[in-house]
Amino acid sequence: MAKRMNDKKLENVNCNFCSADDYIVKYQVGEFQYVQCRKCGFVYVNPRLTEAEIKRLYSEEYFQGCGFDKSIEYKKEFEIKSKLTDLSDWDISTIKEFLRNNISSDKMPKLLDVGCGMGLFLWKAAKKNFNVEGLELSTYASDFVRSNNLKVQRADIDSAVLAENHYDTIVMKEVIEHLPDVKKSLDKIYNSLKSGGVLFLTTGNYNCPERRLKGNDWFYFMPEGHLQVFSNSTIKNFLLSAGFRKVYVTRQGDLLMNFLLKLGIIEPDKFKPKNIFKRVLFETVRAVNHFISSGMRVYAIK
Repeated sequence: MAKRMNDKKLENVNCNFCSADDYIVKYQVGEFQYVQCRKCGFVYVNPRLTEAEIKRLYSEEYFQGCGFDKSIEYKKEFEIKSKLTDLSDWDISTIKEFLRNNISSDKMPKLLDVGCGMGLFLWKAAKKNFNVEGLELSTYASDFVRSNNLKVQRADIDSAVLAENHYDTIVMKEVIEHLPDVKKSLDKIYNSLKSGGVLFLTTGNYNCPERRLKGNDWFYFMPEGHLQVFSNSTIKNFLLSAGFRKVYVTRQGDLLMNFLLKLGIIEPDKFKPKNIFKRVLFETVRAVNHFISSGMRVYAIK
């Protein structure tokens, strides 16, 4: 049963992975709490906003940096980064590398971006010969995507109409932590991928040193919208349970990777640098990043 907290409707939820209702409170963040399942270790918000309340979060104000996450202005980001080479270009090259190794795809592989926001990743992938399609809950954001002549379905992942065995790759950048029912959503995504297809996602890393140092004040704790936070093991548990045969978790956030990009160590059109010196630096920084990064880049193969 939903209850209220300062005019917000809340609901108690069980662990989305193992369904247990047995947890310990790990962090109190404002009026919310992050709890950890005693059975499987999954960390999630409980109680949390109801699904109807959650959907209302993603208004025009949210995409202009005035919502619960004030760290980014999505429209401004599109206007700036669509004209630049950035880490998204390298992510697209990495996806191409996984596709070459795991699937015999078309010359223009089909890419679905779940929670595509203003369509920046779609824009860049289309420029690199992907056949792109977005999925976005927000009317404001999906209208902006269409204004750039990109295909988008206005829906959340649970209500979207997706063909089975259709996409070569599905992308979820900073989306999975927002999903009310991760298991259900991953099942749908899995069914929509071709055999050998690649799911690429980014999300926060619960096991990072910054969370241990900052506790309740860790920047990734935004309990209104970040309904769960994943560790290396819990994200693997979800993906393997959904049926993915291979899961690669790299603790690679943006900070050090952007540093490598600016130095020219990362070459946006290549998965790994060809130059031996650059490759050694690349692998060294990635190894260091694995222990300190607040983010994860995850690749799952159907």
